[in-house]
Amino acid sequence: MLDSELRKEQVLGAGEQIKRLLPANDEHSSNLIKKGLVLYRQGNVYNIKTTSDSISAKVQDVTSVQVRLNFEFFNLSSCSCPSNSICKHIIATFLYIYANVDRLATFIDHWKEDKDQQNILTQLKRASSLLKSGKDYDENSLSSWIAFFDDEYEKWRDKADSLSHNQLVQSLYLHYYPSIKLKAPASPEMKQFFNIQAAVTTFIKMAELLNKTKPDDYMLQHIFSPYLLQLVDEVRAAIKEMKRYALPFALDPLLEESIGRFRDLLFCSEYYEFERLSLYRTLWLELLRRDKWIAKEREELAADQENYKLFPAEYDLARMHMDFLQSKDDHLFKNLAAASVFAFPYTFDWIEDLIHKKNIQRLSKWFSFSVQIIPQYINAPASFEEKRGTIHYFMGLVKRYVEQTKNEQFYEDACQAALPYSFSEYHDFLLHKQKYRKWIEVQALLGFSIVEIDPFYLREAEKAEPKAVLPLYHHAVEEEIKYKTRQNYKTAVKYLKKLKTIYRKLKKEEVFENYLMRISEEHRRLRAFQEELRKGKLIHA
Repeated sequence: MLDSELRKEQVLGAGEQIKRLLPANDEHSSNLIKKGLVLYRQGNVYNIKTTSDSISAKVQDVTSVQVRLNFEFFNLSSCSCPSNSICKHIIATFLYIYANVDRLATFIDHWKEDKDQQNILTQLKRASSLLKSGKDYDENSLSSWIAFFDDEYEKWRDKADSLSHNQLVQSLYLHYYPSIKLKAPASPEMKQFFNIQAAVTTFIKMAELLNKTKPDDYMLQHIFSPYLLQLVDEVRAAIKEMKRYALPFALDPLLEESIGRFRDLLFCSEYYEFERLSLYRTLWLELLRRDKWIAKEREELAADQENYKLFPAEYDLARMHMDFLQSKDDHLFKNLAAASVFAFPYTFDWIEDLIHKKNIQRLSKWFSFSVQIIPQYINAPASFEEKRGTIHYFMGLVKRYVEQTKNEQFYEDACQAALPYSFSEYHDFLLHKQKYRKWIEVQALLGFSIVEIDPFYLREAEKAEPKAVLPLYHHAVEEEIKYKTRQNYKTAVKYLKKLKTIYRKLKKEEVFENYLMRISEEHRRLRAFQEELRKGKLIHA
């Protein structure tokens, strides 16, 4: 039976989250629930362990997997299977737990009811689009939209008053945001722009709430970040959808009104600087890229001295963005060179824009500048994971540039400039180009021993460039002897035999014999080593 530590209310609350995360009218979600139900009914959930706010269990599928349910934030539940999201094993475990506190049919019925409600809402929405009531807001006024969003926020806040700060952030995305999107205008292009404004508003409300919450790093990274990143992705998806249509002139006043609204992203919070700036710049790149609006934004930024003092990084990067939009690259390079080394990742949005537009002339200047400032970035005081992630993303941009220009030498130059954080990309590039000598040099430069190098590629390198692998084996012999154990001596002899084979292929047996004689003489007092040399028939008694 279910441990009393886990209350029925928590399980039912998780059920409500599942209804939001896996709506019944979504085919993928429906299939996921069905598969989980099959696993549960087959009795494949076992080894249940409970704590005050979570459940762990094993689920027998093709192989056994480990599941952990998080009842406060169900989307953070985890499974050891390859899936990175809610999977059938997580659902099977939840159904097992639910069956211990209530009739399972009750959950299934409630889950299916959501589908019926969604269908009704869809029908009502279609019907309302035929009416010209303008009841909730003036469709042609952004200030009216914002007032509507704020009114709906107050209604939501009243209902969510009993929730904790953490739950409020979750509820903002799962309840408030969908509720305002339901009221979007009917016309396709206006609907998408409304959805953009709804996402931006939710993003700002969430950021402002975080100012009061003061979350720790774990909460920022694992609890709140997925919601904010999802909002950014939804803005980009809506922009992409908007661009399928010829935007009407009627949208121009709304776009111009948006200049100040989008600027709020810069100064609404102390958290998520990168995400706020990325969203701000995306909106300008895709929707507001007109000289008259850029000039207006420059004036507003220059006049806003109060926010400049509170948010200097956001202020400077916003001004730089205006420079980019007007192709003032040389001025921008000068400012970036004088900025913090951590400004480097903020250039990626600009580079991606140029790649997308295939502006090779500007791209060449940008990549040349980027490679020059990489050494400053990789020497900055940041974690290995952060630098590795940044360089990995940058090398992906370089690869796309090289595909357009066929300038493979530049890819290699960028790899060299970003070592050791570009090792994986450089490793693959050198092997693909069969540049084995350089590949071995990189292994040695980064201090990899023979046992750390993939033996398959080492053999390939030996076939193609036998002379190039000699330093690796020489170094390996010396390292093994240094540890002065019988096993290390045996390994050293194994490497010496390999050296003998390679020198024979190179027709330089005499060089090996001289080397062996020197090694043997140098370590003549190491009796165990001398014995292993004799056992290996490298020397004679």
